[in-house]
Amino acid sequence: MRSRLACLSLVFVAACSSRAQQPPPPTPPPSDTAPPGDAFTFVSTEHNANPGKVLLEEEKEIEGDYAVKTPERARELAQAAVSDQLDPKKVWKTSPVFPTTWPAKERAVAVYFHPMAANPHSMTHYVLFSAAFRVDVSLVDGSTKVVPIAKPRQLGTVKQTRPSSLETRELELAESSLVRQLLGADLATGENAFWGYLKFLHEHPELARDLERRQSAFVKWVRNKNG
Repeated sequence: MRSRLACLSLVFVAACSSRAQQPPPPTPPPSDTAPPGDAFTFVSTEHNANPGKVLLEEEKEIEGDYAVKTPERARELAQAAVSDQLDPKKVWKTSPVFPTTWPAKERAVAVYFHPMAANPHSMTHYVLFSAAFRVDVSLVDGSTKVVPIAKPRQLGTVKQTRPSSLETRELELAESSLVRQLLGADLATGENAFWGYLKFLHEHPELARDLERRQSAFVKWVRNKNG
């Protein structure tokens, strides 16, 4: 009996020694996907809570034989129509496209041109004035009408800054939505389609004082639409 116990003890010790000499299992390679706790969290404002809402979704082509189907083309025609009347000694700020009347009575947009003069007290700021020209652009045939605005008044001092990519995208969406609505096309998005106008006015309060006065009915409609 004692001999059997001694043999069992030797077998147990040998097994433990063999297990201790085995190499540890290899460490699994790191995962390419970070754990949820390390993921980036997007914190946004109320109207930017869903970034997808401000991106232009795939839009259906606008039906109809219209000469102008984009705000970019309307702005190009407006600039070409008024270019020979703009004082080259001034810097000119071009507004977003707006409806010529609201509620809309025609398929046309209006673009305003605001002069900015050099500021004698600053190399980085300009003196901004109210709109000196309004150019109406027909979306139907691309014709333009230049309307001079007498006695521009000083609005304040502004600094030329580059808009953020989000602000640019929101304004592009708003302008595109206006053109599509004027041409009777479906809008790509719903409630926030025109939000870019309000964002632009908020970011440019000096311009807003002039543009809201000239587009009061449209701006009021956009505010009501966005609650």
